[in-house]
Order: sequence, then C-alpha cells, then structure tokens
Amino acid sequence: MKHVTSRTRLRRTALVTGALLAMATAAGTAQATTSTSNTTTQSATSAAAKQSSGARITAAPASCPKYYFCGYAGANYTNLVFKFKDCYLQGIAARTGGSWYNNQSNGTKARMYNANKQLVYTTPGAPYGDPHGNWAGIRYIDAC
Repeated sequence: MKHVTSRTRLRRTALVTGALLAMATAAGTAQATTSTSNTTTQSATSAAAKQSSGARITAAPASCPKYYFCGYAGANYTNLVFKFKDCYLQGIAARTGGSWYNNQSNGTKARMYNANKQLVYTTPGAPYGDPHGNWAGIRYIDAC
C-alpha cells in the first residue's frame, strides 16, 4: 500500500511540476511578445517624437505645388518667399526663422548651402517639411 501511495504522490508532483513549467513557459512567451510589442511601440513613439520635435511629414501646404521645394519667411509654412524646382544652385535672401517644404517627387532631396557654397544640410526625401526651420546661414538652394 505504501508503494502505491508513493507512486501516486510522485505522479502528482510530476504533473504539477509539468503544469507549472508549461505556465511559466507560456508566461515567458507572452512577456517576450509583450516586450517585443512594447519595443516596437516605443520605437514608433520615438520616431513620432523625433518628427514632432522638428521636421515632420505633413500634407503639403496649398502654396507649395507638387514638384517644388518651397521656402517660407514665417513658421508653419506662412509667407511664401520662393519655390524652386530646377536642379542648380539658386540664391536666396539672407533671413532667419521660417519654414520649408519639399514637395518634389517622392524621395527627392533638396540641398542647402552657405554663402561659400558649402553644403550645410540635405533634406530627407520628399515629401517632407520643417514647420520651424531656420534660414540663418543658408544662401543657396539646390532643389534636387
């Protein structure tokens, strides 16, 4: 009788241990999935935060037609100063503050140069804009 009782206890212990292992594995998988999901969400949030802290992709301003790179004297695409679509260095008046929108064909990058015609900044591929750009030091634009 003692022998049967020991066997039953051993089976119960093995069964409970197996169940606990299965639950721990399932919880670990769920936690890993949640962790991966959280990491993905954090990455997306981080990317969105970077975009909202400066340049961001938005709908093109009505004053900036397709295939143009547009510069504005005011923030948030106000007071259009120029719109370029040709691919060569074009001079712009000295100014500070402002904004710009690159509404050229998808992926096209504009380049900004200083007074010595040295490259200062290359925009991300179109469509892309910076509602709070700063024209300080920029004297030339190559739209593509």
